[in-house]
Parts: sequence; structure tokens; C-alpha cells
Amino acid sequence: MKAIEAYQMKKIYAIARGIGISKPGNKEDELHILVYGLTGKTSIRELSSREASTVLARLEALQGSAPPSRRGKSHPSKPGGVTSAQQKKIWALMYELQKYDKEPSQAPIGDRLCAVIKKELKVDAIARTPFVWLNGEQGGQLIEALKRYVESARRKRGYDDGLTGSGTDG
Repeated sequence: MKAIEAYQMKKIYAIARGIGISKPGNKEDELHILVYGLTGKTSIRELSSREASTVLARLEALQGSAPPSRRGKSHPSKPGGVTSAQQKKIWALMYELQKYDKEPSQAPIGDRLCAVIKKELKVDAIARTPFVWLNGEQGGQLIEALKRYVESARRKRGYDDGLTGSGTDG
């Protein structure tokens, strides 16, 4: 029986990441559960070429039918600009920060991000394309600033994980 080809393994992981079922380093993610269900094998490296084709066919079927929330959002980047991974992290931090709002904000999250960019980086941004004028280093600075914002909001809302006092900092 012919072993899995390198291109098949790459394609399996690429499609799985694209539809949000692969977690790097996690052998118990949804991808591995799918592989086990289809082949009875716990490792993608153990698959035969034929089994890999079966897995790929199933992933391609899922790729066409995955609900939008399961597909990874596209975060286009330009050379030297904020990377796709940085953009994804920035948006994740913005949504986490929104979680700690005392009252739901009327401002759209994109406008709030633009305000943070203006305050922290002194760069004007528009909600549709907030990263267009930023470089990769500024993307890192923005992530660090947002981490501080999230931690501050966490403490203010009493989410100190019980590590520092009573959780009612005032």
C-alpha cells in the first residue's frame, strides 16, 4: 500500500486550517477526529495514499459547505505591512475587549479599533481598511497595546482569576 504523499499531507492541513478544524500541535482537534472516523488512524502520517484521498474528498466537501463563521476570514496583507496573523490577533483582542464593556457600545468595533490606532500609533485609519497605513512593527505595537487594554478591562470588571485579592478592585 502506497504511503501518503507530501502534497496530500500539505493539502489536508491547508484545507483543514481554511475551514477552521485544525489546531497546530493538537492531535485531538476536529481534523484528527475526522481522520480517525474515516480511516481508524490517529495520525495523518500513517495514512495511505488512498486513505488520504478519502480524507481530502471529505475535507473538500466540507470546504464547500462550511458555514461562514467556520471559514477563516481573509485578512489580506501587503509586503512589509501588518501580516494576516497579526490582523487576526488584533481582531480577536478587539472582540475580547468588547466582552468586558460594562454596557454595549454603540460604536462599531471597526471604529473603536481606528480610535485605538489613532491613540496608540498616531495614525489615521478607516474602519473598512484599518491596517492599510501600518507596517509590521506597528502591528506588533498595536497587539501589545490591545493586550494591555484587555488586561486593564479584565481587572476593572473583577476578572482577576482569584490571584490578586478579592476581585473587587473598585
